[in-house]
Amino acid sequence: MKRPVISERGGRVSLTRLTWQALTGVALPLAVVALFAGWASQDRSLPVPVAPINAPLVLAAITFAIALVVRALRRGLGMEGRAALALPDPLYALYLAAIILAGIPNAVLLALLTPFVEGAPDLLRAPASSIRTVLRRSACAGVTTLCAGIVYLNISDPFVARIQTLRAHFIGAVAASVVMFVGVAVMRALEEQPTLGQFSATVARYFSSSALGFQALLLSIGPLLPLAEQLDDVEAEFAWTLFLVPLCAVYFLALVSVRLQQRTGELQDTIAQLGVARRREAELTDYAALITRAQEDERRRLARELHDDTAQALIALARGLDALSTRAVDPPLSSYDTRFVGELGELAKRTLESVRRACQDLRPSVLDDLGLSAALESLAHAMSQRGLPCTFRQIGPSRACAPEVEVTIYRIAQEALSNTRQHAHAASAAVEITYGPETVELRVTDDGSGFDHGALMWAHKRAGDDGNGAGDAETEGEARAGLGLLGMRERASLIGARLRIESAPDHGTEVALSAPALLVESHPRLRRASV
Repeated sequence: MKRPVISERGGRVSLTRLTWQALTGVALPLAVVALFAGWASQDRSLPVPVAPINAPLVLAAITFAIALVVRALRRGLGMEGRAALALPDPLYALYLAAIILAGIPNAVLLALLTPFVEGAPDLLRAPASSIRTVLRRSACAGVTTLCAGIVYLNISDPFVARIQTLRAHFIGAVAASVVMFVGVAVMRALEEQPTLGQFSATVARYFSSSALGFQALLLSIGPLLPLAEQLDDVEAEFAWTLFLVPLCAVYFLALVSVRLQQRTGELQDTIAQLGVARRREAELTDYAALITRAQEDERRRLARELHDDTAQALIALARGLDALSTRAVDPPLSSYDTRFVGELGELAKRTLESVRRACQDLRPSVLDDLGLSAALESLAHAMSQRGLPCTFRQIGPSRACAPEVEVTIYRIAQEALSNTRQHAHAASAAVEITYGPETVELRVTDDGSGFDHGALMWAHKRAGDDGNGAGDAETEGEARAGLGLLGMRERASLIGARLRIESAPDHGTEVALSAPALLVESHPRLRRASV
């Protein structure tokens, strides 16, 4: 049987990616770590610098401690995973110190072992998912350390015969720092697990990242280490301790900087989201205002049609019935017919009064003709005629405001008095309007039974959560009553007004509205809208 051949382009890309991940994930790093560990343990042909006898142990203890501290700092600040790729790696500066102070074999062994020490908690918790990362870091650190050590020897040794030994080692340490720098970039690129074609782009991205400068600062400490070779053992070990101070300071500065960048990015995202939310809120407000304006226009049109068509027809009908009841006909109408015609006339008059009242509720003509104060006074008079004694009071000289403000104030007063008449069982009510320098304030009070405002709003919310007001009859009734209050608040919010509703059982109700006095004369846009 022939083996299946992957001919599709997507299959070839997937196979190439899997092969590349397998090589960079386990096989190649494991081979490199084993080969370099064996070489560093056996080969002692490379020269060893003059250093204290316990230099390898001291450097190993320092490096392992720094690795664990760095891990704890990253976890403490929540900078694990991809967030850690924006941070520099201080361990490469310690590998460079081991090259200069303890020799290349010891430095390579240290570079191979440190990632296992740093990743030991992850290996104990999830070995299957952590072994790849640890092997990659170990292999990359070992290869980079060996390359940096070879560069250090091949550059510093030829210069020893020409210039001062300290200067020659300084030049070699600078070159080794450059190699370490490139090794860090490669290691960070491998951490992102790119495909074979994306590897160079990933390395280039690192050189343009914010971690570049901090990594350069960390590695710039390495060329100062040859100074420790001029000291005796005790002073050299003390110098190594001092070497850790700028190293830790730079890394802490990098942590703070990257954390600040993350917070700044999160803040910018939040500001952007807030801006979008505000724009949506403004659009919804404009849309609601447009709907309200359209509703008022439609109310005005319906009121005009009822007044011009239906009301006029009812007037003609009522007059015709009156004329018919008083007209002498032959043969004369029976008493039953006369009474029936009279009843029809009374029905026509009552229907005409209902139509006029509906026109007044839809869009009071007095609001357009005489202004807000006259409309509120007419509203109070109409409520008195319907059985709710209502008084009106005006404080301050009246003035023309924006149409949106006047309509909102009138509708809120209308809704408040309607609730009082239908639900409060009040003996009296009062409407008061105050014209201030910058505000127009409305106050509607009654001496009715009152209600629990908080409980009413909660009942409305519960009815909505139950699904379109589903629930018991009492809850549904409270929810419907709460709709009027919510409508009042929505109308007030559209003009930037403050609405306050105070009520308690058996203590009456007070509705107070404070609206900005937007004058038509000072707002051309509103003046054009009113015209």
